[in-house]
Amino acid sequence: MKKISGIFVFILILFCANVYAELLPVPQEPVTKTVDLNKDGKPDIIYYRDGKYVGKVEMDTNYDGKPDIVVHVKNGKFVSAEADTNYDGKPDKKFSDLKSFNQWLNSTNPDFYKQLNSRDWDLSLIKF
Repeated sequence: MKKISGIFVFILILFCANVYAELLPVPQEPVTKTVDLNKDGKPDIIYYRDGKYVGKVEMDTNYDGKPDIVVHVKNGKFVSAEADTNYDGKPDKKFSDLKSFNQWLNSTNPDFYKQLNSRDWDLSLIKF
């Protein structure tokens, strides 16, 4: 009987610990900079810091509040990018080299391309 009680208490502790963990806020990546291209008061480009450098950039190209393009950066250099061009919440276009990503972004979303390459952003933190 004591063995069953001990197992029950152990399971109860695990359950309570899991419930408590679910209530804790999920740590967010620190936002480094936001840009509101269409001046509606909502960020359209969000830069996230990964230590010293920008580690990720999210862009909302259709202004619905959800990122449509995500750029991954490591040590200030482009790693990859993915885009949800049909806005279904799933990436359907992927890029592994900066040149093809820049060409595509400039042809489809020139305002976003210009912002990523603008001089008001500290280019020592990110290379586009």
